[in-house]
Amino acid sequence: MSVAIGVIAATVLLPAEILGVALLAIVVAAATALGLYGGGDAARWTRGQVVTAAAAATAGTTLVLGLTVVLGLSVLWLAVLLAATSPPAVHWYGVRLGASTASERLDVPQRSTADLCRQWRESYEALRQARTDKQRLHIVLERQRCLDELDRRDPEGLQAWLASSASAAGDPSRFLKSQ
Repeated sequence: MSVAIGVIAATVLLPAEILGVALLAIVVAAATALGLYGGGDAARWTRGQVVTAAAAATAGTTLVLGLTVVLGLSVLWLAVLLAATSPPAVHWYGVRLGASTASERLDVPQRSTADLCRQWRESYEALRQARTDKQRLHIVLERQRCLDELDRRDPEGLQAWLASSASAAGDPSRFLKSQ
């Protein structure tokens, strides 16, 4: 009974825009919950997980609607940019363009710290001279693997280098312990 009174009071007192957002949030939450909890695979999701996922979907929908009100249609470009630069998308680009192979990943940990620093410096010039997007992506992924390995070996040294206004062409070797 109190829920019915609350719904009636909300429809009478609240502006139509807020009611529209609330209705959309309820629909998104219900669809998310139904999609996750309903059907034959109900054992995969607990009620707590369904509630969390429905709340996250509702919050995301409300956020996008709010940003649309504030930013207008430019929120569409923001969403496209976020989707295109997300880690799964970047991984897909790398696989699709053939920029990363398992043998390249295995090679980085076997190099000395001095070799990784030299590779970092040389890859900057290679990146400047790259002519295609495929070449640039390959070099950027190589540089990322270098930084990841340097961070694995000496996180404090790498952070000290980055905190010292490190540049893309810079040399991190003076901050790192040799290995």
